[in-house]
Amino acid sequence: MAAAPTVPGLLHSLQALFYISSIFGVVPYSLWAFLKRHVLQLSIVGNVYVVCSLVVYTGLYHVATTNYVDGDWEKTLTNAIGIFIIYMEPLMMCTDMLAAMINQKRFIECFDRLGRVDGKLASVGILLDNRRAKRTSIFLLLAMLLFESIITVYSFISFETVYSPWSMIWFVTTIPTALNSVSRIWYVTLVLAVRHRFNAMNAHMNAIAQGILHFKEQYGGEPESVGADIPLDYLEREIFTVYTQRKKQLLAGTPPKKRTQQPTPKIITVKPYEGKPLTLAEPIKPDGGLLHGSAVVLAPGAAKPGDTFGPAQEYLPTDLRQRPRIGPRMDNKLILICRTHDELCEIGKIINRMYSVQMLIAMAHGFVTITAQFYFLYCGLTGQDVPVLFRFAEVLLLSVASILYTALKCVVPIFVCWKTKTDSQRTGIEMHYLANVVDECHCYEVVNHLSLKLLNHHLNFSACGFFDLDMTTLYAITGAITSYLIILIQFNLAAIQKSSTNSTAISNVTSTALSLVEEVSTAISTYVAN
Repeated sequence: MAAAPTVPGLLHSLQALFYISSIFGVVPYSLWAFLKRHVLQLSIVGNVYVVCSLVVYTGLYHVATTNYVDGDWEKTLTNAIGIFIIYMEPLMMCTDMLAAMINQKRFIECFDRLGRVDGKLASVGILLDNRRAKRTSIFLLLAMLLFESIITVYSFISFETVYSPWSMIWFVTTIPTALNSVSRIWYVTLVLAVRHRFNAMNAHMNAIAQGILHFKEQYGGEPESVGADIPLDYLEREIFTVYTQRKKQLLAGTPPKKRTQQPTPKIITVKPYEGKPLTLAEPIKPDGGLLHGSAVVLAPGAAKPGDTFGPAQEYLPTDLRQRPRIGPRMDNKLILICRTHDELCEIGKIINRMYSVQMLIAMAHGFVTITAQFYFLYCGLTGQDVPVLFRFAEVLLLSVASILYTALKCVVPIFVCWKTKTDSQRTGIEMHYLANVVDECHCYEVVNHLSLKLLNHHLNFSACGFFDLDMTTLYAITGAITSYLIILIQFNLAAIQKSSTNSTAISNVTSTALSLVEEVSTAISTYVAN
């Protein structure tokens, strides 16, 4: 038997992401071991480098923020809220780095188990293209670089009045947000890797079902001589019984008994219904080879054996006049898919435990930041004074880019987690569809038994159990942002109306006092003149 083809490793496909993470201290693994053997290895030097990077980045961020607000700082509630929002970014950075140090062994375990899953799937003909993970990680890194460049450079040009070497400390403020984005990319990539394997199993079962269905539609196949599998009515049963008795007598070498009173019944060949074959979604492509590499007996009027049926070929008979009968090979494949499904669900749970705290803080930061940015964008568009901590809201393009960047860091993980959950639930549906196409009692029994196990393979992604990372959470966050934004705008309008009322009252009092002064002065001047 030929050896199963090798599957390229997932970690090797993510080497660009690993190098960037190691250089900036996001992951505490040995860079030398990865360069030599492409493996994750625990390293004391890597942990020390992460701690030093954490301290340096936090200190520089504090210095840059202090230099940014030193001249225009006022002790107001709005500025206090702004300081809280600004310092949530280094808090998220610290959480990501510390969590990476705590979950080092779990991180390595995820890649090891994913590698074993790839080997099991490759042994049954389910090959995975890990280059998709490479393309996804590079695309996300480029998107992060684009947003960070636009926000940082545009804000530096718009708000920095004096250009000096010290003013370059402005660019330090982008480090925490960039490192947070790198951590989110790791999370999204791992979840996408789990989803990719769910999709590969589902697509493989669907391809087998389509191949068997196409075989039945194209060749039809006469029923085999097994009474238990052939639904016969009374007349056909009589004909079949007579034909079977005569065949047994001829094989035994004894001539059939002659009936004197009743003539021998005439054998009627009952052909299956040969209807017009249904059209398939994909056309048949000839490959020039024979089915199973052996000679194929064609049924009358059947197509040539150059047609391909995809992964279903190994389950089809060599005699095209026979119906496909699914044996233990299909049972073993379905059992392996069920076990692999359980393994992938366990890997997903490990990923969720590693990043649940980070996702909770990220969602809280996204909610508060987007609400504040929308409110101060409204203030800037209406010509009101904007606090110095939110003065980027005065520039429309910069504000929109910042809101979109923050929203994407929340929406993309939620969407990926939701799609992975739904794809894991689709495995049972594809398995039942395959059993329906095969249409055998044994296959139904196996699939029904495995379906009970699949129901217990529950995969869900949550933020420390507070809420699930799915589209319902995205809907709830969007509704909450809209509600709080309306409340803030109403308070702002009430404050404006109150201030305008007070200014009107003051102007009325002032005009009344001036008129009284004029009347008194007129009366005095008249009295003096008289």
